[in-house]
Amino acid sequence: MSAPAPPRRRLRILQVSHAWNEGGSALYAAALSDALAPHAEVRRFGPESVPGRRNRGFGATVRDPAAERAFAEAVVGVDVVHIHHLSGLGASLPALAAGAGATLVVHLHDYWLACARGQLVDQGGARCVGPDPERCARCLAPDLYAPVPPPLARRLPPRRGPIDARDDAWRATRRATHRFVSPSRHVADRLGVEAELLPYPLLQPVPPAPPSPGGPLRVLFLGSLIPSKGPDVLLAAYSGLPAGAATLHVVGPSPPWRGSTRWADDLVARARSTPGVRVDGMLGRDGVITALHAADVLVVPSTWEENAPLVLSEARAAGVRIIASDIGGIPEVAPGARLVEAGSAGALRDALAAEARAPRMRERPAPAPGLAEHARAVLDLYARAGARAPA
Repeated sequence: MSAPAPPRRRLRILQVSHAWNEGGSALYAAALSDALAPHAEVRRFGPESVPGRRNRGFGATVRDPAAERAFAEAVVGVDVVHIHHLSGLGASLPALAAGAGATLVVHLHDYWLACARGQLVDQGGARCVGPDPERCARCLAPDLYAPVPPPLARRLPPRRGPIDARDDAWRATRRATHRFVSPSRHVADRLGVEAELLPYPLLQPVPPAPPSPGGPLRVLFLGSLIPSKGPDVLLAAYSGLPAGAATLHVVGPSPPWRGSTRWADDLVARARSTPGVRVDGMLGRDGVITALHAADVLVVPSTWEENAPLVLSEARAAGVRIIASDIGGIPEVAPGARLVEAGSAGALRDALAAEARAPRMRERPAPAPGLAEHARAVLDLYARAGARAPA
């Protein structure tokens, strides 16, 4: 009688992210890691995993030797490497993962793999038609020539070498990746890759919002106070409404833009001097639900080609009405939203005025998948990508 086969060990998964508690993709990566833990051996790799890490300029977006050494140790014996974001780690890691024999899954949360700015916007925040070596070299001149002052850097000849190296890394990533996955089709189409569509889950349950008490329209913005998120467009649109027609609650952090928080600080000062506007910084997850429940309409006025903002799923689960820019993956992930031209304060003002005149109705709640269900879908994706724990 033959001996029974030894039990198969659990799948070993390495989740890779630039952060774990700041920004939608980072929060998702952390939540997914936790949701996978009952089913597999899960470890995390990020900038905090790199001993002696320091900022090494634009070249480190392509190769960071310290990150490569740390990653080469972390990937030993791993069955699946799931990359969420490589900012602060370098674009060379996907090829190293494949070279180590791991199944490589790359999540498309934004455009960083092909665009060093991550959002396909130029130095001034205008949308870019797409990566191009000459265009990228001009756009990134202040970074490529740092610490030369930006005005002078823009007058110097474009530096193609670092751009070409980053393009080579992106091509190597496409060759090495077993599965790309994206919460919207738009990002995959813009990057020119085939990806499995996997909508974001709710990171925590969101109960339906209570009925509106009526009165002025209660408008909510949830997001970082940076130009590409459009909070300035919303403030201009709100300021154009008749007095007393609405209130505005602005919620979000003030991260640096162009090396300082001056843009956000100026916006907050203008907002706080505008009647009917309240400004809060970061809120915990419970605070986000409270803010949603106290709103009649969520506004997502982004000017960059968003992928699938998590807040849209949360608003839909709560039954909160949505006004959003007609851009990127937003129309895919927020069907039924009132869509407006991105960057147009006039179009957004008209949409807000229409909402203010309409009855204060809730939408039918549209819950997204929960984390447990989503984790099972991700495990199935790993299996279809070829991941298999050896005996």
